[in-house]
Amino acid sequence: MKIIVTGHGNFASGIHSTVKLLAGQLPGVSFIDFTGDMNDKSLSAEFTKEIKDDDSVVFFCDLLGGTPFKEAVKLSMSSDKDIQVTCGCNVGSLMEIGLQLSSFDGNATQLADKLVETSKSQTQLFVHKENKFEADAEDDGI
Repeated sequence: MKIIVTGHGNFASGIHSTVKLLAGQLPGVSFIDFTGDMNDKSLSAEFTKEIKDDDSVVFFCDLLGGTPFKEAVKLSMSSDKDIQVTCGCNVGSLMEIGLQLSSFDGNATQLADKLVETSKSQTQLFVHKENKFEADAEDDGI
């Protein structure tokens, strides 16, 4: 089982840098940037080379409909491998799932579902709450 992080510019290498700082290397996770000097064919070639030894692969893409996403989808449709494509997931989900990847015994669909579910649960809004502390009227402040 392999996870391939990919996206526009230095999305993948940026995620890699963050994950490495926070959790170290994640075995079974690869990072492929789609840079300005590449085109869809060269990106597809990178993907094909990266998955040659893996039967199950989940792509972790930056944007729905972007070139990395489209090329991963094309590969998933033309390959006989178990390939799923996600987009919009976050660093926290990659770390949580990536740290458990070696013990994961499901298929690519189950892994992709877990990545999306974990990303959704980690997406939160911080809500400021009013402090309800009231000083005691008999307290002189000391």
